[in-house]
Amino acid sequence: MGSNVELMLDAPAIPRVLRLLMERSGREQHCLVVEALPDRVCADAAIEALVAGGIVCRQDGLLKIVPSEEAARRIDAIMLFYDRVDAMERKKLLFRGILNIAQYACLVHVETFAKLMEAEGFARADMEAVATADGKEGLVERIKLTYRMKAGEPARTFPFVPLYYYPHFISMGSSDPDHVKERLGRAGITITEEEYLLGHYPKAVAEQAREYINVEKEHIKDRIKNEAFDMWWYYRF
Repeated sequence: MGSNVELMLDAPAIPRVLRLLMERSGREQHCLVVEALPDRVCADAAIEALVAGGIVCRQDGLLKIVPSEEAARRIDAIMLFYDRVDAMERKKLLFRGILNIAQYACLVHVETFAKLMEAEGFARADMEAVATADGKEGLVERIKLTYRMKAGEPARTFPFVPLYYYPHFISMGSSDPDHVKERLGRAGITITEEEYLLGHYPKAVAEQAREYINVEKEHIKDRIKNEAFDMWWYYRF
């Protein structure tokens, strides 16, 4: 396999072995099963565990799924468990990858974030769960950005905002933000306030998530790249 992400997503070996055997009518040559997996040591360990558990047996150089109701029940349980683990891992990789796909720090609009994850099969609750868990570890920060709108134009949002634009936003640190908004309104300044997420991940975690997006979700990378400077174009012209 070509990358660390691919290796990670192909692991663990036990469901890979079972899936391969099921795709090949319940039997396959031992050597071909081992060759099909990215790591021989993990493949051998998985096979030994399945044989010891009475789920797979060896016969004349073949690996065969044991034809019993008990083996079938245990296989269903194993596959369900690993499917759930895989979904959780992909959810975290997607979330962290969106925050880290740009080489520079980039804030992501919360509503845009939710829609990106929904388009990939995850509910908003999934996004919020990762944001909460990573937030408790100081890996994700929620930031409210307040920015002025062009006179006479409706309020709009910017899905991705490079962090180096942050000093240009209107500060809303006042204990009475409504008063600040009212005062700006009297001065003819229309503002909008939106919530964004900003990642603070260790380099290794950020690189792993970035690689996942590059390998599995290139369309997300392209969208962030294309829209990250919308704010600059909006205010420049």
